[in-house]
Amino acid sequence: MPARRSLGNLSAVGAGFLFWAAVCAVDLTAAEASFMPAEVRRRTAAYESAGKVFREQGQDAAVVVEFARTCFDRAEALPEGPAKSSVAEEGIAACRSAMERSPANAALHYYLGMNLGQLAQTRTFGALKLVRQMEVAWSTARTLDETLDHAGPDRSLGILFAECPRPPLSIGSREKARRHLARAVELDPIHPENRLHFAEQLVRWGNREAARQQLSALDELLPAAKTRLVGPDWDAAWLSWENRLRLLRERLSSRR
Repeated sequence: MPARRSLGNLSAVGAGFLFWAAVCAVDLTAAEASFMPAEVRRRTAAYESAGKVFREQGQDAAVVVEFARTCFDRAEALPEGPAKSSVAEEGIAACRSAMERSPANAALHYYLGMNLGQLAQTRTFGALKLVRQMEVAWSTARTLDETLDHAGPDRSLGILFAECPRPPLSIGSREKARRHLARAVELDPIHPENRLHFAEQLVRWGNREAARQQLSALDELLPAAKTRLVGPDWDAAWLSWENRLRLLRERLSSRR
């Protein structure tokens, strides 16, 4: 199952799911690739197929999880606006309804948070309330299964704490962001999304040497990742990762 580029960029990860983040984002996030027409079609077809099954078997938690996942994927490929909001809200409603029956299902909490993140991209000041809901959803998912989606709960929390303004405006915290991003790398060191997010934030925080160490480790592990993460579901992710790697290397090789 492909990693969900949570907030921002979770791709990063595009980082501007809040208007504050959009204002403050540095050019590292510009590496996020736009979705090619074939990828948009793939995500749309998956969303429609999962939606059909969901309407027929919506009492099955696994069916709801798959539908919520495709809602996130579909919303991620849509521009900000009513269509993006509508798809994200479908995923949110599906997760919340199923959580009443299956409160210990980690994936339901996780994809609730992911779809809340997509909805937050369409809001300005109203995103603050959604941010707190995202924190609760991912924290719960982490407690239930921290390995889900290649350490997705920690990865998402790390990005959330890194991108949000600090108190009293919001929940931003460099200490928490560092802890969660480091934990994601620890849980799944081969997954490129984890090290890329961590390295991108380290550059933002001015710790270029630590960022270089993350990239060096990633370079060694990329061959293994390329054998593990294969198929059409991963094509867009690899395009994004390669672009972000290029931009990071350029930044780290420059003097600024």
